[in-house]
Amino acid sequence: MGSVSIGKSVNQAGAADGSLPLARLLAIAYRQLITDLHAELAEQGWGELRPAYGFALLTLRPGPLPGSELGAALGMTKQASSKLVDALVAAGYVRRLTSRGDARVRPVELTERGQALLVASEDIYHSLEGQWAAIIGPDRLAALREDLVAVVSQADGELPPVRPLW
Repeated sequence: MGSVSIGKSVNQAGAADGSLPLARLLAIAYRQLITDLHAELAEQGWGELRPAYGFALLTLRPGPLPGSELGAALGMTKQASSKLVDALVAAGYVRRLTSRGDARVRPVELTERGQALLVASEDIYHSLEGQWAAIIGPDRLAALREDLVAVVSQADGELPPVRPLW
Protein backbone atom coordinates (compact mmCIF):
# COMPACT_ATOMS: atom_id res chain seq x y z
CA MET A 1 0.00 0.00 0.00
CA GLY A 2 1.32 3.48 -0.84
CA SER A 3 1.90 5.95 1.92
CA VAL A 4 1.74 9.66 2.53
CA SER A 5 4.52 10.98 4.70
CA ILE A 6 3.36 13.38 7.36
CA GLY A 7 5.41 16.50 7.15
CA LYS A 8 6.40 18.82 4.37
CA SER A 9 4.39 17.14 1.59
CA VAL A 10 1.20 17.12 3.68
CA ASN A 11 1.62 20.75 4.68
CA GLN A 12 2.20 21.76 1.08
CA ALA A 13 -1.03 20.01 0.08
CA GLY A 14 -3.03 21.46 2.98
CA ALA A 15 -4.26 24.84 4.12
CA ALA A 16 -1.95 27.63 5.22
CA ASP A 17 -2.15 26.44 8.84
CA GLY A 18 -1.08 22.92 7.84
CA SER A 19 -4.52 21.34 8.18
CA LEU A 20 -5.65 19.18 5.32
CA PRO A 21 -9.28 19.34 4.19
CA LEU A 22 -11.16 16.11 4.83
CA ALA A 23 -12.33 16.00 1.20
CA ARG A 24 -8.72 15.96 0.05
CA LEU A 25 -7.76 13.23 2.52
CA LEU A 26 -10.73 11.11 1.41
CA ALA A 27 -9.78 11.65 -2.24
CA ILE A 28 -6.18 10.64 -1.54
CA ALA A 29 -7.30 7.56 0.39
CA TYR A 30 -9.74 6.57 -2.35
CA ARG A 31 -7.13 7.01 -5.10
CA GLN A 32 -4.61 4.99 -3.08
CA LEU A 33 -7.08 2.14 -2.56
CA ILE A 34 -8.06 2.07 -6.24
CA THR A 35 -4.41 2.18 -7.37
CA ASP A 36 -3.48 -0.64 -5.00
CA LEU A 37 -6.58 -2.64 -6.01
CA HIS A 38 -5.73 -2.38 -9.70
CA ALA A 39 -2.08 -3.26 -9.11
CA GLU A 40 -3.08 -6.42 -7.23
CA LEU A 41 -5.75 -7.34 -9.80
CA ALA A 42 -3.14 -7.01 -12.56
CA GLU A 43 -0.77 -9.20 -10.56
CA GLN A 44 -3.53 -11.80 -10.25
CA GLY A 45 -3.91 -11.80 -14.04
CA TRP A 46 -7.04 -9.71 -14.48
CA GLY A 47 -5.29 -7.52 -17.04
CA GLU A 48 -6.25 -4.01 -18.01
CA LEU A 49 -9.16 -2.68 -15.98
CA ARG A 50 -10.57 0.80 -15.89
CA PRO A 51 -12.14 2.13 -12.68
CA ALA A 52 -15.41 2.59 -14.61
CA TYR A 53 -15.60 -1.21 -14.95
CA GLY A 54 -15.95 -1.63 -11.21
CA PHE A 55 -18.75 0.92 -10.96
CA ALA A 56 -20.64 -0.80 -13.78
CA LEU A 57 -20.16 -4.28 -12.32
CA LEU A 58 -21.33 -3.13 -8.89
CA THR A 59 -24.40 -1.54 -10.45
CA LEU A 60 -25.20 -4.80 -12.24
CA ARG A 61 -24.62 -7.00 -9.18
CA PRO A 62 -28.30 -7.04 -8.11
CA GLY A 63 -29.40 -8.13 -11.58
CA PRO A 64 -29.64 -7.26 -15.28
CA LEU A 65 -30.32 -3.69 -16.39
CA PRO A 66 -30.93 -2.17 -19.79
CA GLY A 67 -27.83 -0.33 -20.97
CA SER A 68 -29.66 3.00 -20.77
CA GLU A 69 -30.51 2.39 -17.08
CA LEU A 70 -26.92 1.38 -16.38
CA GLY A 71 -25.73 4.61 -17.98
CA ALA A 72 -28.25 6.66 -16.01
CA ALA A 73 -27.18 5.00 -12.76
CA LEU A 74 -23.56 5.85 -13.55
CA GLY A 75 -24.31 9.39 -14.72
CA MET A 76 -23.17 8.63 -18.27
CA THR A 77 -24.55 9.51 -21.65
CA LYS A 78 -26.16 6.70 -23.65
CA GLN A 79 -23.21 6.76 -26.05
CA ALA A 80 -20.63 6.50 -23.27
CA SER A 81 -22.64 3.76 -21.57
CA SER A 82 -22.84 1.82 -24.84
CA LYS A 83 -19.05 2.05 -25.28
CA LEU A 84 -18.50 0.91 -21.69
CA VAL A 85 -20.84 -2.05 -22.17
CA ASP A 86 -19.07 -2.93 -25.44
CA ALA A 87 -15.73 -2.98 -23.59
CA LEU A 88 -17.17 -5.07 -20.74
CA VAL A 89 -18.70 -7.55 -23.19
CA ALA A 90 -15.41 -7.80 -25.11
CA ALA A 91 -13.58 -8.50 -21.83
CA GLY A 92 -16.13 -11.16 -20.87
CA TYR A 93 -17.42 -9.43 -17.73
CA VAL A 94 -21.00 -8.91 -18.93
CA ARG A 95 -23.31 -10.17 -21.65
CA ARG A 96 -26.21 -8.58 -23.46
CA LEU A 97 -29.52 -10.37 -23.20
CA THR A 98 -32.47 -10.22 -25.55
CA SER A 99 -35.68 -8.71 -24.30
CA ARG A 100 -38.89 -10.60 -24.91
CA GLY A 101 -41.06 -7.52 -25.22
CA ASP A 102 -38.89 -5.01 -27.07
CA ALA A 103 -36.01 -6.04 -29.32
CA ARG A 104 -34.43 -2.59 -28.89
CA VAL A 105 -34.01 -3.16 -25.14
CA ARG A 106 -30.91 -5.24 -24.48
CA PRO A 107 -30.48 -5.83 -20.75
CA VAL A 108 -26.93 -6.36 -19.57
CA GLU A 109 -25.99 -8.90 -16.90
CA LEU A 110 -22.84 -10.06 -15.17
CA THR A 111 -21.13 -13.18 -16.44
CA GLU A 112 -19.42 -15.64 -14.13
CA ARG A 113 -16.17 -13.84 -14.99
CA GLY A 114 -17.69 -10.50 -13.94
CA GLN A 115 -18.92 -12.01 -10.68
CA ALA A 116 -15.47 -13.52 -10.07
CA LEU A 117 -13.86 -10.12 -10.61
CA LEU A 118 -16.13 -8.59 -7.97
CA VAL A 119 -15.20 -11.38 -5.52
CA ALA A 120 -11.49 -10.91 -6.25
CA SER A 121 -11.83 -7.15 -5.77
CA GLU A 122 -13.57 -7.56 -2.44
CA ASP A 123 -10.89 -9.99 -1.26
CA ILE A 124 -8.23 -7.43 -2.18
CA TYR A 125 -10.14 -4.62 -0.46
CA HIS A 126 -10.32 -6.80 2.66
CA SER A 127 -6.54 -7.22 2.54
CA LEU A 128 -6.00 -3.48 2.01
CA GLU A 129 -8.28 -2.70 4.93
CA GLY A 130 -6.19 -5.14 6.97
CA GLN A 131 -3.17 -3.01 6.15
CA TRP A 132 -5.03 0.08 7.37
CA ALA A 133 -6.01 -1.80 10.55
CA ALA A 134 -2.34 -2.63 11.12
CA ILE A 135 -1.57 1.11 11.00
CA ILE A 136 -4.48 2.62 12.94
CA GLY A 137 -5.82 -0.42 14.78
CA PRO A 138 -8.89 -2.54 14.08
CA ASP A 139 -11.07 -0.60 16.53
CA ARG A 140 -10.30 2.74 14.88
CA LEU A 141 -10.87 1.23 11.43
CA ALA A 142 -14.26 -0.09 12.59
CA ALA A 143 -15.09 3.34 14.04
CA LEU A 144 -14.04 5.03 10.80
CA ARG A 145 -16.34 2.71 8.84
CA GLU A 146 -19.24 3.38 11.25
CA ASP A 147 -18.66 7.13 11.08
CA LEU A 148 -18.54 7.16 7.28
CA VAL A 149 -21.74 5.10 7.07
CA ALA A 150 -23.44 7.55 9.44
CA VAL A 151 -22.29 10.56 7.41
CA VAL A 152 -23.18 9.25 3.94
CA SER A 153 -26.42 7.39 4.77
CA GLN A 154 -29.58 8.85 3.33
CA ALA A 155 -32.56 9.94 5.45
CA ASP A 156 -34.04 6.43 5.15
CA GLY A 157 -30.80 4.90 6.47
CA GLU A 158 -29.83 3.45 3.08
CA LEU A 159 -26.46 4.07 1.48
CA PRO A 160 -26.61 5.85 -1.87
CA PRO A 161 -25.38 3.97 -4.94
CA VAL A 162 -21.68 4.06 -5.70
CA ARG A 163 -21.14 6.41 -8.62
CA PRO A 164 -18.03 7.71 -10.28
CA LEU A 165 -17.27 11.42 -10.35
CA TRP A 166 -16.95 12.06 -14.07
